[in-house]
Amino acid sequence: MMESESQHNKHTGRKPKFDYKSEEFLSQVETYAKKGFTDREIAFALGLAPQTFCEKKSEHCELSEVLARGRATITAAVRAKFLAVALGGIKTKSTVVRKLKDQDGNLTGEEELQVSESELAPNLQAMSVWLYHHDEEWRKVERRQDEDADIPKDIDHGISIDSWIKDKLK
Repeated sequence: MMESESQHNKHTGRKPKFDYKSEEFLSQVETYAKKGFTDREIAFALGLAPQTFCEKKSEHCELSEVLARGRATITAAVRAKFLAVALGGIKTKSTVVRKLKDQDGNLTGEEELQVSESELAPNLQAMSVWLYHHDEEWRKVERRQDEDADIPKDIDHGISIDSWIKDKLK
């Protein structure tokens, strides 16, 4: 009888801080991931040690999945915004509401809305980055240009500035 009592009272460890598979916990983690938080920042926001969060991530596949899903959402949004900047377009610059006055300078109670728009020019650097990451042909051209650069080099010290300047002044 004594033996069964001791088996019954064995200490099984402390209760986990979170139910790592609960919808509430996973939703909270996904929300932080959508805001761009790193794993370390998420751990701190939840009140966990980063090492513990990392261990739980490898123990619970659901946790890794919500992190990936949350980060995919923000990555898609950033990619879309980056592409929009690369391509340019119409951007509302400012909106002004003016109160109208009569001939005597008294307010009439009417308002005039003025919207000023300007066209956002395409961003060539953003276009180049986009193409580099999404177009194999563009990457080949970029690499070839890097290899064909006409910068004279001093074997012992890297780029020879004096030689480069002389070549450019000719």
